[in-house]
Amino acid sequence: MKPSGKPALTARRPPARRARPSALDRRSFLAGLGRAGAVIAAGTWLESIGYAQARGPARAFLRRSPGRPDFDRRLFGSFLEHLGRAIYTGVYEPGSRFADAKGFRTDVAREVRDLGVPVVRYPGGNFISGYNWLDSVGPKSARPTVLDRAWNSIETNQFGTNEFMDWCRLVGTEPLLGLNFGTGTVENALGLVEYCNFDRGTKWSELRRSHGYEQPHNVRYWCLGNEMDGPWQIGRMQAREYGRKARDAAQQMRTIDPSLQLIACGSSGTFLPTYLAWDREVLEECYDMVDGISLHAYYGNSRKWSGSSTARFLAMNLDMDRHIHEIGAVCDFVQGLQKSKKRLWLSFDEWNVWYRTIDDEGTFTNGKRAVAPRMLEEVYNLEDALLVGGLVNTLLRNSDRVRIGCLAQLVNVIAPLVTGENGVLRQSTYYPYSWALKYARGRVLDVRVESETYAVTAGDLRQDLARDMDVPFVDLVATIDEPAGQAAVLMLNRDLDGEREVVLEWDDVGPARVLACETLTGPDLKAFNTFEAPRRVAPQPLAPPAAGRRMSFKLPPRSYTVAHLALTT
Repeated sequence: MKPSGKPALTARRPPARRARPSALDRRSFLAGLGRAGAVIAAGTWLESIGYAQARGPARAFLRRSPGRPDFDRRLFGSFLEHLGRAIYTGVYEPGSRFADAKGFRTDVAREVRDLGVPVVRYPGGNFISGYNWLDSVGPKSARPTVLDRAWNSIETNQFGTNEFMDWCRLVGTEPLLGLNFGTGTVENALGLVEYCNFDRGTKWSELRRSHGYEQPHNVRYWCLGNEMDGPWQIGRMQAREYGRKARDAAQQMRTIDPSLQLIACGSSGTFLPTYLAWDREVLEECYDMVDGISLHAYYGNSRKWSGSSTARFLAMNLDMDRHIHEIGAVCDFVQGLQKSKKRLWLSFDEWNVWYRTIDDEGTFTNGKRAVAPRMLEEVYNLEDALLVGGLVNTLLRNSDRVRIGCLAQLVNVIAPLVTGENGVLRQSTYYPYSWALKYARGRVLDVRVESETYAVTAGDLRQDLARDMDVPFVDLVATIDEPAGQAAVLMLNRDLDGEREVVLEWDDVGPARVLACETLTGPDLKAFNTFEAPRRVAPQPLAPPAAGRRMSFKLPPRSYTVAHLALTT
């Protein structure tokens, strides 16, 4: 997690003479990247993601994508950090009437299990860069209470690696563990990998066994640090310094367990002046030893980010599209330089709406040395949920490159779920996320959308968000689950005032029956849920058209809609 920051630089004309890869300066690199198509001209951007301007009702042409595999279910993972009330009073609260024998909140566990969250990143976040995993294993009575310097909070270490593994088994999710690359050494990181994944007979595996875990945890996915380019990060590093450390750690980790999937730290955000250059320099050092690279981004309807314009705010998932394409292009650039046969995938392991609880003075990072202080408890409204739906669409649209995604976070801290003494509240953003998990399965279909557009302007927005562009009123993705004989269509209507008709034209897919059709909408974009009024923002049925190869949906204004379809056999 990170605070807001400075804008990124833009691409420039390539130099007349190509520099040696190791000597590329940032200006030359970004220019070459723009030449390769990562920084796409405004006039061609919509076409590159399958959109075209048109008059009248929107039309979407859908067909199977030859050779495209099923998307990875980890695309819709989530995130738990030792921050605020995410862990303590979130997933773990021994004193709660909902707690089980291990202290896990059963009401939260039920919500997460019912959602079907496929993977959860842990334990940070900024927290990880000052964390010693050894403090949080072994007898709880012997674990030290420490100061978490990332969030100026008190950490009791009563919930640690083994508790997280137990919780993952309880809710049916897979762990994605982070390693401390801030204050932590490579040796310390290797100790945790051996503790988790080695069977028996070594120092760290036997320590795990002495803690009551005979069998290894077999954690497959690991993050090599967190946001190591961020000025706010404990132990901030330069790109090549980090890249060499990541390569060394990765090489040794693969000796312990060759099956590991390792994620290098990408740039913390498009607003940083080193954006893209950081990613290129890191990968030039460790490309051959890692499998993926991380992306992080948060979005908000603030004066600096959107001009406080809901119309611009609801177009921010297109900024996520650009971000993915740009980082993917950097990966391919380095792959070409190194003549590697391996193509890296992307891990968008922090994304969400987050802006209300951020302040320019940085006080939002101050937990005032309390245990589980209330921090970053964003209250989400209808327009936030609509953008989360758009971000879901973007992740699906790019699932051929993005393998892992983590909604940040899961409980209490900028989260779809909020705990109280008497239960759990589903915030507005819960619903588009739950639809993605419930309905989007199998392969993403090829979609070509023709839609009317509206204009947004750069104005004086933060530089990486400041652009003049035409935005389609309708944003749409679709998936097909061949074994189940089902399809799902997820549709965002950005029109704040009017209903939008969208006509689906199916090519080689034949819908036979509408299994479900729901929409999230309402007259008040600022409406939000509370424990007293938990369904102020909640799905409602939408009358669907008859199933067939041509289907016309009437999308309410300011809405996100899902249609779940059975296919002809």
